[in-house]
Amino acid sequence: MNDKQQCIIYTRFSPRRNSETSESCEHQEAECRRYAETRLWKVRLIFEDRAVSGADEDRPGLFGAMEALNKGDVLLVYKPDRLARDVYLSELFRRSVTKQGARIVCVSGDVEGEGMEQTMIRQIVASLAEYERKLIAARTTSAMRWRQSRGECMSRYAPYGMQFETDPHNPKKKILVPNDPEQSAIDFIRMKAAEGWMMSQIVKHLNESFFRNFARSAGGWNQKTVTKLAMAV
Repeated sequence: MNDKQQCIIYTRFSPRRNSETSESCEHQEAECRRYAETRLWKVRLIFEDRAVSGADEDRPGLFGAMEALNKGDVLLVYKPDRLARDVYLSELFRRSVTKQGARIVCVSGDVEGEGMEQTMIRQIVASLAEYERKLIAARTTSAMRWRQSRGECMSRYAPYGMQFETDPHNPKKKILVPNDPEQSAIDFIRMKAAEGWMMSQIVKHLNESFFRNFARSAGGWNQKTVTKLAMAV
């Protein structure tokens, strides 16, 4: 490549527990800049999406980067999964960039070229990343349910129908125990839902009866919360 090649850097970071520092937008940008410097590419702009999942279609940073691309530009990303973890989204973004006369380059883990074989390999890699994401989510959900079944604290807020109390066997530990007033409200919600009441009717009754005292919001019960409780198993 000649020294007139221009590139736009895009980084994405979805923070989660035990995330590695190497996944940060700052690290990704540094690696992309180092990659560009070794090829004498000029970094024209930098875009980022923070706290955004790779499977999320709402990507203001990425859309901004794609909009700013000129013909012949390079959209430089650290790894393919920073672009998207979803196979469909990944290929959609690549096709859109190609139609603009630009191209996507990854510092690590990418397959160069736009032929049938290269496209197929990229889709396989992307599908594996997508499967891994779903597997991790399933394992995390399962682990959380198991810990909750043992009465362990999983967040700052207890789920409806439960409350935190100090473990009598360990003063430093919080455990979940039933909250009787909230349990009665949940029983009422599920009973009326089974009888065919509309969610709006249930909400109205809750807010006009003594059940309002058990709502966690100052504004009383709302349809989103009631629907969630009615559908919970």
